[in-house]
Amino acid sequence: MEIPGTTINCLFTQSPKSGAALGLLALMTGISEQCFYAGWMSDLEYDLWQIAPETSYGHGTITARQAQLLRLLAEEADGWWTYSDDDGDPVFLDLASWRKKAASRPTRT
Repeated sequence: MEIPGTTINCLFTQSPKSGAALGLLALMTGISEQCFYAGWMSDLEYDLWQIAPETSYGHGTITARQAQLLRLLAEEADGWWTYSDDDGDPVFLDLASWRKKAASRPTRT
């Protein structure tokens, strides 16, 4: 399949769960690039976790389809991606760990 402006390397996963996790990562980073021109915008994981459909986000809008896909992929993967300052890369947390991390985050003002 050819997608203009995109290089695709074939990638196989061991299970639908790991495929969903990679799909979720691709969607999250794609939204970050489209809306902020950044591979991983600061607080992306928190913003996308609670985002409502048709919400303005940076230079774009989160569509109803994107919001639904975020939820469906997170459920299928049983997890969510968060950025690790220690590793300098996104890391995958199971949903229970992610919910705990998200709940303990101080509220932004």
